Amino acid sequence: MKRTVFIVIIALIALGLSSCEKGEGFDDYGFACIYMPQATVSGGLNNNYNVPSGEGPYTYNFKVEGNQLKILLGVLRSGDLLNKGFSVDIIARIDTSQQIIAQNLVTNGMVFPQGLYSLPEKVTVPDNKNNESFYMTVPVDALKNDAYTDKQLVLTVAVANPTQFELSKVNTNTVVIVDVNAIREHIQ
Repeated sequence: MKRTVFIVIIALIALGLSSCEKGEGFDDYGFACIYMPQATVSGGLNNNYNVPSGEGPYTYNFKVEGNQLKILLGVLRSGDLLNKGFSVDIIARIDTSQQIIAQNLVTNGMVFPQGLYSLPEKVTVPDNKNNESFYMTVPVDALKNDAYTDKQLVLTVAVANPTQFELSKVNTNTVVIVDVNAIREHIQ
């Protein structure tokens, strides 16, 4: 009797599993909005992205390769939408950076000089992904200049002009703040 009940239960389970089809649970869902995840590191207080961000190798938001400081940035699309890539322009918002400095929102702040950094013009997120990383690059030797001692270099980096989807209403600008004295410890 026990064996018959066991066989019937196994047969019912197998029948139930074999009848499963791809249903609505596998459809695209969520709102597809593009934003910069680094703009959210303060938990919504502001869009500040301090470099360096902490102590220890697992909290660094930069790397030094050759003679370049590479500050990690990225773009992310919310929602679960398969097979839909997109591109965005990457722009520096000098006017926003100047406003931050003028309002004394950053202690010892100074707008990043335009020749001191480089950014990609565009970032492409391929199909089957929802994010892509990119770098803001700064020559290490330039940061050793005495003119930047005790300064917090500020640059607002933004995403714009998506080829698909829409920009989020928030977190499309990241205020990169490089603490020159702190970063010098890592670039000597």
